[in-house]
Amino acid sequence: MNYMWEVLLEAEELGLTKEDIRFIPSPTANPYREIFFRDFNKPIIGQEPINVNAYYRYDLVFGPLLHEEMDEWPELQAVLFDIIAHYLSEADLRSGLCRAQYYACFLVDDIIAGLYGRQNAARLLSFNKKERHLVSAGLLRLYKVGSSIRLFAQLMRELYPDSIVYLDARGIRELLVYIGLKQTPARLSQLELLCDMFVPADYDVKLFWDLHFGLIGTDETMEIGSIMLF
Repeated sequence: MNYMWEVLLEAEELGLTKEDIRFIPSPTANPYREIFFRDFNKPIIGQEPINVNAYYRYDLVFGPLLHEEMDEWPELQAVLFDIIAHYLSEADLRSGLCRAQYYACFLVDDIIAGLYGRQNAARLLSFNKKERHLVSAGLLRLYKVGSSIRLFAQLMRELYPDSIVYLDARGIRELLVYIGLKQTPARLSQLELLCDMFVPADYDVKLFWDLHFGLIGTDETMEIGSIMLF
């Protein structure tokens, strides 16, 4: 971990908020790193301020703030440094986003804000951040191409790698969905969101969680004790 933006990503993985992270100017300059911890092997994010080499990339930004004239207002200096460091870190994180990714971010915010209904807002929150953006990217594709079972199956595979979506070959508008995971309230909420948003309203969906239904001729699905009757 070398950059401030990496701290924000790591903090998010640990379930911390941006407010839990505080950047401070390092008392010693390291010419090879932008941020560093006392223990290089086990950085502890959130429990202590993050030391930043202010001159590593942003000399022109931090230089005036850390000038000796500002030493008369140490509290203001510390607050401004933390705010600017957070702003620059966020700018770094967004620098690689394309327009579609921005749209996906806005769509996630709209759903969580309740613009697609409070129930769907709660359902989306049961996904982690990466999964939310997969769902929103799928919705953007849905708006472009219209309702598609193929799109639903692709999204299911992205979110649940072991899942399989079966379409009834007899022309009956029915989907059999094997998830490959045990049922939990959070996962049930997730599947309800995906089915409501991506499956045509006239389709009947049957969910199979960790037990697959038997398929004659496919030995993996015919193991005694591991078959869901259907």
